[in-house]
Amino acid sequence: MGRLTEAEIKLQELFIAANAEKLRGNFEKSIELFESFLEKDKENGAANYELSRLYDLEEQNDKAVNAAETAVKQDPTNEWYQMFLADLYLKTNEDKKAAGVYEQLVDKNPDEDDFYFKWAYFLVRANETEKAIKVYDELEGKMGVNEEVSRRKHSLYLGLGNYKKAQKELESLIETHPKNTAFRHLLANFYEQTNDNVAAKNVYQEILKINPNDAQAKIALADGNKKNGNKEDYYAKLQDVFKNPDVNIDVKITEIFPLVTKVANDNDKVLATEVLQLAYILEEVHPNLAKSYSIIGDLLFYSDNKTKALEYYKKTLEIDESVYLVWEQMLYILADLKDYDALVKESENALDLYPNQAAIFYLNGLGYSGQEKHKDAVNSLQQALLMAGRNPRLKFQSHLLLGKEYNSLKQFERSDKNFEEALKLNPQDPVVLNTYSLALTEREDADFAKAKEMSATANDLLPNRPGFQNTYGQALYRLKDYKNAKKWLAQAVENSKEENAVFLENYGNVLSQLGEEAAAVAAWQKALTLEGSNAELEKKIADRKVN
Repeated sequence: MGRLTEAEIKLQELFIAANAEKLRGNFEKSIELFESFLEKDKENGAANYELSRLYDLEEQNDKAVNAAETAVKQDPTNEWYQMFLADLYLKTNEDKKAAGVYEQLVDKNPDEDDFYFKWAYFLVRANETEKAIKVYDELEGKMGVNEEVSRRKHSLYLGLGNYKKAQKELESLIETHPKNTAFRHLLANFYEQTNDNVAAKNVYQEILKINPNDAQAKIALADGNKKNGNKEDYYAKLQDVFKNPDVNIDVKITEIFPLVTKVANDNDKVLATEVLQLAYILEEVHPNLAKSYSIIGDLLFYSDNKTKALEYYKKTLEIDESVYLVWEQMLYILADLKDYDALVKESENALDLYPNQAAIFYLNGLGYSGQEKHKDAVNSLQQALLMAGRNPRLKFQSHLLLGKEYNSLKQFERSDKNFEEALKLNPQDPVVLNTYSLALTEREDADFAKAKEMSATANDLLPNRPGFQNTYGQALYRLKDYKNAKKWLAQAVENSKEENAVFLENYGNVLSQLGEEAAAVAAWQKALTLEGSNAELEKKIADRKVN
């Protein structure tokens, strides 16, 4: 071997320098050096390959492809160059060219199975499905019937609408592996997809001959009875599966989860009762698994039995406190039940586990709001807003409640700002219109005309709501339109399912302004009876007038 010339040494140093810049992350400088190298040594495949990779990193796709194609021409035996070129073709959606690369690789490496799979993959992407199947046939001829090959051919035949050949692929797998029930399940699923329920049933029965305890086959046969209208047999067969402790609970839940969803969507109480019987079996057979209790909790929740649902959600969390959705569901139930003490306590527990969940902060704020701890409520709601991100519903709820809380703290500018933010997110929401309007009427000096306008809109959107009628009556009262205020406040009192102390006091106030002293006192006395003690009400009754 002769000594290197000075020019060759400098060229090597240039190659090394280019690679060094690449390793440092200086891609632009590295590209510049490799390009300089290739001006002096145009036939260097390694340099073109490295340059192609750099162009790819810099998203210069055309240059990357050109450099890779050059590298392959200069060194056609290098598999890495060819595979990288195929990856670039994939990136630029030149699937036919990528398939051609792998065709060449298969030709040179007929024993490399992965090259066949890649060749077929790119043919499918190039919409040359028939050619892809021939590639799989060639691979199958080399390695015999293979699960992966048969599955892929099956899928391709399905895509072509050739159901006979799709079926044949699965049957070949079964012939090769007669005791493997997984392949028979694939065939049964295929029959179900093609609406050949009789054939599917026969396959499931064959599976049970091989494995009498196969839960999926039993469930599938039970489903067949359900589709035929035989609900009693369906539930009886499912109970048989559910009572088997050896059947994985996930298999059971997968079967009834669509039914739970149907209960939720359709408010189907009859179905809920039937599915609950199956869910209670889970509790009995799998008493140490949280899923047994959470599924019952869901069914009870969607059946409007929230108190009982709460009991089962608590059981779930006693076993596994890491189930976030159960925490959230439980907290929403406590909010619905207006159990604010429990809501604060449990939301604090949830925050220990999930300190980054905006919904938990919102519910924590809602609990403090219910306890009339307005500053604590504001702190949690502000945190909820910070974390709400792209959740417009949670942002809306947080702004709405912040408007109410700041109003209670007499920070009216902040209150209005949050109400306005809520209206930006949902301008026609009747609840925010009513709440904002009510907040304005509770102040000594506010835009009562605006309160009237918003309340009128809310009542148009949701008529005959006592709370909304009371707000509109209060807005009219503040505008000293006592005659119309009396009309609306009377409707609020009349339409309430239960007597409401606030409505009665407001009604008494307007009666007093209209000079109806006896009727006003009677309304106040009713309100006082409901409240138990109220110094302001007692003074009104004693003075027989609004103070």
